[in-house]
Amino acid sequence: MKTIYIPKGETVCYETLETERLIVHGCVRVTYGIHAKAIIGKGVVVAGTIEADDIRVRCIDCASVICKRLIANNVQTPELIASECAAVSTFLSAAYVKTGRLTVAVSEVDEVDADEVVNLGAKRRGLFGLLLASALRSFWTKLTAPAARGADGAPDATAPERKSEKFTPAETKKEPVDEELNRVINLFKLTRESGYTLRIIPGTPEENAPVFNFKTEQIDLPAA
Repeated sequence: MKTIYIPKGETVCYETLETERLIVHGCVRVTYGIHAKAIIGKGVVVAGTIEADDIRVRCIDCASVICKRLIANNVQTPELIASECAAVSTFLSAAYVKTGRLTVAVSEVDEVDADEVVNLGAKRRGLFGLLLASALRSFWTKLTAPAARGADGAPDATAPERKSEKFTPAETKKEPVDEELNRVINLFKLTRESGYTLRIIPGTPEENAPVFNFKTEQIDLPAA
């Protein structure tokens, strides 16, 4: 079929789906893969894999996306490859993203391989507003960050060409583990589960230490 239409409020399921044009205003669920030239609409696409030239939908949830251009509100996928550009207005969750230009607002991405990354503030935007904001931010970045130039004003030929960048999330600084504190907490939990209670007695360890009474041949405990 050249065109498949999913109306709003309906959910349609397939094992595999191949078409030239997929219009989704409801929800389409595909067990394996979707192959199409264009996927558009205001609905939800759930699939194993998606391969298309142009994707412009509200929500995508799949194992892998391979396309030329992607525009969406929400995308959750382990792998996203968009040869030209990818723009996600609300939230992007991915393990690996490779694209020419990536535009995101809020994201959780382990690794990005892109020529340009545009980060937008968290704000409610339509797909057209997302593209406009991305273009304006990219234009402004190029104006405020000119390329390196030599002494004569010409581009510096010795400066390495910047083709792609890889971004990895910054490591969170961890506080040192207090082993002594953890030992006390575990001891407290163990005694409580066994029906006992820990008491803190003032004084030095030597003052609180039990003493053996040789006359009575008993151990005298210090007064609480």
